[in-house]
Amino acid sequence: MANAAFELKGRTVYVAGHRGMVGSALLRRLAREDVELLTADRREVDLCNQAAVFDWFAKAKPQVVFLAAAKVGGIVANDTLRAEFIYDNIAIAANVIHAAHLNGAEKLMFLGSSCIYPKLAAQPLREDSMLTGPLEPTNEPYAIAKIAGIKMVEAYRSQYGSDFISVMPTNLYSPGDNYHPDTAMWSRP
Repeated sequence: MANAAFELKGRTVYVAGHRGMVGSALLRRLAREDVELLTADRREVDLCNQAAVFDWFAKAKPQVVFLAAAKVGGIVANDTLRAEFIYDNIAIAANVIHAAHLNGAEKLMFLGSSCIYPKLAAQPLREDSMLTGPLEPTNEPYAIAKIAGIKMVEAYRSQYGSDFISVMPTNLYSPGDNYHPDTAMWSRP
């Protein structure tokens, strides 16, 4: 049975990662809705810092959270900064998802990635292909962090009944993207 559509109207909506490619697109789209938009850049709250995230959520109390924040980059960045990619992305997901839960967020959308699927997954990709084979080695730490976020969302839905969901965009590009082979590694919300 499908759930009724979630109504954003009149709600306080936080876009984590609002300066990134996806987050800025979400922000532009949500600006046309009757919502109170919340954003916070790294100077205001470092999403890798649990205490800072918990403090910000306790004060801001967003009702809806779009979790588009992530340490992202191209193949060179993913393969070179492996520890940073897994640590930062697990920390961001864990901190924001748990803070949303603790502060009563009504809805959370976690942005996954198509890299969560096995390197040699059958095409077209199917949701149930996740965790059925080895990941692409060059971005495995990033993929594992995204899988952890997806599983965390599933666990909060299962244990607490939270209306938290994951979406898996594929092959994204838009204004604000960085295609430089070396500097693409430095974009972080």
